[in-house]
Amino acid sequence: MLAVDAVDSGDLAAVIAAEPSETSHRPEVLGLTTQDSLNEYVRRYLKVPISPANIGPLSRIFDFVSNAAPGVKEILTVGKAGYEARFGDWDEIVVDAPASGHVVELLAAPTALHELITSGPLVGQTAWLQELLAAPSTTVTVVATPEELPVAETTMLLGRLIRETDVAVDALIINRAPTTIGPAGIAEAERINGRTDGRATTALGLVAAAAVDRALSAAPFVAELEALASGYDVPVFTVTENFDDPVSSALSALSSLNGHR
Repeated sequence: MLAVDAVDSGDLAAVIAAEPSETSHRPEVLGLTTQDSLNEYVRRYLKVPISPANIGPLSRIFDFVSNAAPGVKEILTVGKAGYEARFGDWDEIVVDAPASGHVVELLAAPTALHELITSGPLVGQTAWLQELLAAPSTTVTVVATPEELPVAETTMLLGRLIRETDVAVDALIINRAPTTIGPAGIAEAERINGRTDGRATTALGLVAAAAVDRALSAAPFVAELEALASGYDVPVFTVTENFDDPVSSALSALSSLNGHR
């Protein structure tokens, strides 16, 4: 398996390294930068052994063209991942793509560039990239947290993915969702506080109040994401928060009271 960090932040490699593995085979991580992808393209297709960054005029020409023509920088990134999918010996490739609308530019780059170019090696290269992205084996998984800005961005992202790309959306994951707290849990939080106005009088009461507030504030956004996925006929999955912190632990304890009081 190959894990591709399309923003080359190093975060993906750190997460994979920190996760315990039941086998001795961890995914190999590939960090992508535009410059590295350009260097590889020049070596492979133009047969130039020197990095364009070391050739002043070529580097300036590339910067000019990539800023003026849509999809040039993006095609280098998606092209590298596509090359690994087509020619690499991988059973699966997972790409950690940029947030929000930038991923649309990546996925739409082959089509946008193909419409601009009528001759040369890029015509054939963008054609097979288009076929690869439209294949049933290529899908996008959208991940969002139940908060106002991520929900708004996800609403825009799903619409653009469906309208502007040929890549299917296979799932919407609601990440870091708090556990739902019912009336019994809320009543227990108020009992711990000794108040009914939500204000805490003790450290434990502060944790309980924060847990309830977190659950209640996230609930409308969880419902909005679920409705959004349903409207696009996309499966939705919910991943609850990490229970290692005190607030989330209180959430778990309070939620267990649902139906028992």
